[in-house]
Amino acid sequence: MGMKCRINVEVLENGYEVELPDIDAMNKAAAASKKKPGAPVPYMGGMMKKYAAKTVKEVLSLVTPALKRLPQKQYDEAFAEASAETD
Repeated sequence: MGMKCRINVEVLENGYEVELPDIDAMNKAAAASKKKPGAPVPYMGGMMKKYAAKTVKEVLSLVTPALKRLPQKQYDEAFAEASAETD
């Protein structure tokens, strides 16, 4: 099952709005759908958390840990497949 893991940073007049994927909610929804055979796969793109930040340093302190929690393995495999040379 693929997850939509999008990080948004919006510049506001008085700072930034940072929107991060809620990995815990995504994992919980994925586990719940696996318990029910035939259940529809939950839409992961809407599972987000919003934060306010005043400085770029605060933005980075929110984004950096979020990047480390992304399901990297599936993206590494997808990138390798997409970038493989074809004859």
